[in-house]
Amino acid sequence: MAKRQKLSLQQKRRVAKSKGNKLKQKTEDSVVLQEQLGPALSGVVISRFGEQADVADQTQTVYRVYLRQNLGSCVSGDRVIFRLDEQNHGVIEAIEPRRSELNRPTPYAGVKTIVANVDQIFVVVAPFPAYSSVILDRYLVACELAQIPTSIIFNKHDLIKESEEEYFNQQKTIYNKIGYKVLEVSCKTNKCIDELQSMLKEKESIFVGQSGVGKSSLIKALMPQAEVETGEVSENSKLGTHTTTASRLFFLANDGFIIDSPGVREFGLSHIDTESIINGFVDLKQFVGHCKFRNCQHIQEKGCALHQAVIDGKIEKQRLENYQKIIT
Repeated sequence: MAKRQKLSLQQKRRVAKSKGNKLKQKTEDSVVLQEQLGPALSGVVISRFGEQADVADQTQTVYRVYLRQNLGSCVSGDRVIFRLDEQNHGVIEAIEPRRSELNRPTPYAGVKTIVANVDQIFVVVAPFPAYSSVILDRYLVACELAQIPTSIIFNKHDLIKESEEEYFNQQKTIYNKIGYKVLEVSCKTNKCIDELQSMLKEKESIFVGQSGVGKSSLIKALMPQAEVETGEVSENSKLGTHTTTASRLFFLANDGFIIDSPGVREFGLSHIDTESIINGFVDLKQFVGHCKFRNCQHIQEKGCALHQAVIDGKIEKQRLENYQKIIT
């Protein structure tokens, strides 16, 4: 590879001058834009698109606006202050403090906020693509540590085969006993759609879960008028397709809103330290501190209170095994 030539002093001066002119022009444009903007407005972020976002004002009129530089993370559900010009072009100037947020790790961006200011979370699972109690528990841990009330939707109930009924009934019983509200839902038969509609009333909620579990289809069933793109699960890979590429907020007719979030193949907890993860298992954490050894990892140690709790039928073996899979 050819060696890159160094810039001469004159070339460096030209580059510096060019950068200075661009910065000056950018500052001048910003001042002009500020003078042209109207009064401060309150709004909620519908969806984020790079340096722009859709924001709804108090009448639910939606505007595509820019984000001020150095504003930080801005996601669906954020309450913001924004201004518009005469052509309804505008800019978000500030993000109001959040009362709740759900985060997840990303390979390149560290920790990413998924949603802000929701009252409740619905973790959506289905028999197809393949159901995983470990992925479900990962979501539940993150929701519990975020201190946001969470329910579970077993979606696509109409796809459960007769040979699978016993297994899925067992799964629903496990989470019901822990204290989670579990709904068996089918968009095709409208099973539990009315009950779900009632749970969403006057609440600000989000659907999360793997790609292909039917989050967008649920939105469509709840709000037939909504423009929601839905997709099918691949018969070859048995994996869901990412039909929702960015979180999007939908206003409900009976007050409140529901946010449709992009699906993920996996949901990691690498942003949470190992010692804290067990606090996200509401049924396991009550036995912490009762083990024979203070530094018990609850894997194979003798005198482990969690292992004894499984033997005594106080906690489900599946939940302890899932905890072990998550931390190892």
